Amino acid sequence: MNKAVGLGLIFGLLGSSAVWAESVRDVLGQGEAFLVAQRESQQRIDAMDNQTQDVDAEYQRLLRQIEGLEAYNRQLQTQIDAQESEIARTDASISKATEVDRQLLPLLNNMVDTYAELVEVSPPFLPDERAERVGFLRDTVDRADVAAAEKFRQVLDAYMTELSYGNTIEAYNDVIVTEGGEREVNVLRLGRIGLYYQTADRMHTGRWNPETAQWEPLAAEYRNGVYQAIRVANKLTAPSLLSLPLPPPREPGRRAGYNGGLELSMAQRGQLEVALQEAQ
Repeated sequence: MNKAVGLGLIFGLLGSSAVWAESVRDVLGQGEAFLVAQRESQQRIDAMDNQTQDVDAEYQRLLRQIEGLEAYNRQLQTQIDAQESEIARTDASISKATEVDRQLLPLLNNMVDTYAELVEVSPPFLPDERAERVGFLRDTVDRADVAAAEKFRQVLDAYMTELSYGNTIEAYNDVIVTEGGEREVNVLRLGRIGLYYQTADRMHTGRWNPETAQWEPLAAEYRNGVYQAIRVANKLTAPSLLSLPLPPPREPGRRAGYNGGLELSMAQRGQLEVALQEAQ
């Protein structure tokens, strides 16, 4: 009886041990599964964190890009506003240019006519060159393919050239009509106050008389003076003091005429220093 009870207890204990061992293995298995789940969950969390950081970095980059684009747009808008203002000014200038053209062309024609009259009434120096300049100005003013500003510049250049004749000395060859007919001569221009001629053999010397609008001979006493002045104009000799006849300045109520002599100093660079002296 006691043996039977003992064996029963032994078998009972063995059964309980087996059940306990099975329970431990279950617990260990569940713990290991939990750890695996925790590890996988942490990995997912880490991946989501990295993804969040990437998204945040991309967001910050996009914010900086947006700020740059906004600044660029503001700059472009400023440029557009400036261009629109410039376009408005240009449109206004074009409108004014049309009005200026209407007012400028008559003025230019008048200036060319005045210049032609000036050439006509002045001493006949460089006649071909100056006549050609007048024709060029008339053609330029009438041309439709030349801007008004260029037309004005050409006319102004002609006036400046004419003005420059007043303080230069020049000698050139020409054919003139004198009392003896046509002669090939050396013409001497002293500014705009005196115009002379002399043949190559120095046998004939004369001047332009603005009162009679004719060439007239000069006395022999002026032959050497004209000759020396021509040499100075051609830069063949140094400037010197010369005595040449010139009309005195016109005075109100007094008829112009020749009643005196001229002492002329030809300075370097072709400038003239003129002093009129009353004839003795």
